[in-house]
Amino acid sequence: MCLLGLVCVACQPTADTKWRNVGFEIAQSEDTTHITVYSPWHEDRVMAQHTLTKPLERVVCFSATHIGFIQELGMMDKVVGVPRPDRVYSFTEAERQRIKDLGDDIQPNMEAILLAKPDAVIISTYGEGDDMPRRLEALGIPIYYCNEWTEQTPLARAEWIRFFGACLGCLPKADSIYQAVSEAYRKEAKSEKLEARHIMSGMSFRGTWYVPTGGTFMGHLFRDAGGAYRYADHPSAASLPLTMEQALQDFAEADVWVGCNAYTFAELQAIDAKHTWFKAYQTGQVYNFYRRTLPSGANDFWESGVVHPERILQDLRQLLEGDTSALYYASPLR
Repeated sequence: MCLLGLVCVACQPTADTKWRNVGFEIAQSEDTTHITVYSPWHEDRVMAQHTLTKPLERVVCFSATHIGFIQELGMMDKVVGVPRPDRVYSFTEAERQRIKDLGDDIQPNMEAILLAKPDAVIISTYGEGDDMPRRLEALGIPIYYCNEWTEQTPLARAEWIRFFGACLGCLPKADSIYQAVSEAYRKEAKSEKLEARHIMSGMSFRGTWYVPTGGTFMGHLFRDAGGAYRYADHPSAASLPLTMEQALQDFAEADVWVGCNAYTFAELQAIDAKHTWFKAYQTGQVYNFYRRTLPSGANDFWESGVVHPERILQDLRQLLEGDTSALYYASPLR
């Protein structure tokens, strides 16, 4: 449990409030904020609990996605360190100069973390065998788990902005942002369906083609965008491995191909010549999510896109409608 100082009352609501989603729970009164994080692998098992009587003032973040939430809240002055800052899209030049480079995210520089003097380290966990929390706890710094990536729906991921609002003392602002995002997303998802337009995703990787199922982040977006998707009703909440032959059987006639990890048609063909056998390739309807990227590989799709899934949904809707004049994250292959 983490206990920190005195509260900034001006940032807090005057009455008790409480939020709960699958991954976390927030209970806030006039002078304290209680945060409970639940295990992504065991229903209702508590992973961590924190009681704050003042906001965190100095945080280290281990994921660019977390920066997306903090950037949206206007709290970037509280970020004091990240691994691989070159992989963060939204940093200003001043932030790149100020925020400590903690080295590799797998083998971070522990001394640099200590020198950053954070109130807390915010990390994601990637399995019960992940030893990063143990290594960080040995430094004596509180660990805050943010497992937004395990949420299966776009709005459940976006809701983790409330977690950051609770940590940083701006929960009302976080709640307002989430409410606006939720309203925009639901409004877009209720648009007229386009079931006649078929969508596909992924690409061949060493002979295996991984596709999202209907229970995944992208699977939900495909369905909410209104397109027809072969695995929309698949019960799994994980990516599904296909052979190239199966991918051709399922998607040879798909109208739009999205989420392709290539920049050009030539690159896609060089990876596997069978990519050219798909109708979407032949008609030039292949798109990646690289419109907002840096040469370092930083990609805003995984920063602001997690906070604003309605923008991804709008992109998908435009691709299905054949109007690519105002895309935000998606970009056609050259």
